[in-house]
Amino acid sequence: MAKTDVLKFSKEKQGYSCEFTSVGKCVIQIDREKSGTLSIYAKLEGMDYALLYQYPASQFNDNMIFELDVQKGLSIKMLSSVGVMIAKMAYEEEDV
Repeated sequence: MAKTDVLKFSKEKQGYSCEFTSVGKCVIQIDREKSGTLSIYAKLEGMDYALLYQYPASQFNDNMIFELDVQKGLSIKMLSSVGVMIAKMAYEEEDV
């Protein structure tokens, strides 16, 4: 069964950021105030963040939806150059 989590962004020097632990393959939708750059970083424990993807500022990229498939357990950081109104992540919950 699919689970949905709300991702919380906070203001920082470079823009608006959100950090979370990867759940594996997921779909993320972000609704932002306007178009702007969105960068996605990942890191292994004890390492610095490395750039995975960067979506450049372009017309109509204020509301984005994309798949993210990063090994479960890695740290993920998303950085938006513009304000984020709401962001959600949907993924399949593992059976225990």
